[in-house]
Amino acid sequence: MGMKYTDRQKELITAARIGDLEAIRSMIDRGDAIDCELKYGSSALMIAASRGNEAVVRLLAAHGAKVNRRNKFGATALLEACEKGHTDVIRALVELGADVNMPHNNGNTVLLSATSRRDIKVIRVLLELGASPDIMNFEGWNARRWAESEANPALMELFGIQKKVPKEKVLATGDSEEGAEQGATSSEPKTSVVVVNDAFWIALMRAASAGDVDTVRRLAEEGVEVNGQSPNGTTPLIAAVKNGQATAAFELLELGADLSLTDAEGLDAVAWAQKTGQALIVEQLKQRGSSASSSDGDTPTPQPYTDSN
Repeated sequence: MGMKYTDRQKELITAARIGDLEAIRSMIDRGDAIDCELKYGSSALMIAASRGNEAVVRLLAAHGAKVNRRNKFGATALLEACEKGHTDVIRALVELGADVNMPHNNGNTVLLSATSRRDIKVIRVLLELGASPDIMNFEGWNARRWAESEANPALMELFGIQKKVPKEKVLATGDSEEGAEQGATSSEPKTSVVVVNDAFWIALMRAASAGDVDTVRRLAEEGVEVNGQSPNGTTPLIAAVKNGQATAAFELLELGADLSLTDAEGLDAVAWAQKTGQALIVEQLKQRGSSASSSDGDTPTPQPYTDSN
């Protein structure tokens, strides 16, 4: 059953949504609780931030509404404003004390979330307000690494990331190695190479985490490395197991995922299944892993995901 609101709470929610300052002032004057917990732990301030109502955000904060409150999903007013692109509200919230580097429940900062959406306008504002591009989430990603993996010129410029030309690409033009070394220091601009496999590998990780088996299979069949690892060593197989996606995990094993690879904590997929209390997956992973190794003479060599040089 859904949460039942009082008439005054309904009035507060409506006023926050439409930006009715006078209604909210009246509620404050009569002593209403303007920072009460609403559905899923949200607040009127979060609703106002999501709708881009800066004046309401400022009024509520001035009368005690918490700007760093999290709802039950880990979202904050700042995250709501960032996801909707309300830059004026973003600036106001930080001015009022919102923590621009507070991570979501999944470890993502608002800057990392904006970077994954390629929201240039929001990224620029967050950087101006002091958001750190180097705070890692639970999978070892931060905004800077994400921008570099996307190989998106606009993102790379925002984060001050230099375009890289792989040495072998320069040599492929027919130059000698000595000439390539000289060319690297030359002021003459060279064409950058977009490393598309990075973006495709991220897509594989996302699909594994979400249990999107069709996408996992398609990307692997197109040559995306199933044994690639994120900066903290997470593989698509480990990501699938950590998120309880058994079918995706079994599909990855069929596609050549190495069950013995471990992350920065020294845990492999089976260890993660044990740690998260997935007894059935533990047994099935062991069975499928031993079956795959006995039927396949060529075990794939692990190739950790690294930044291209």
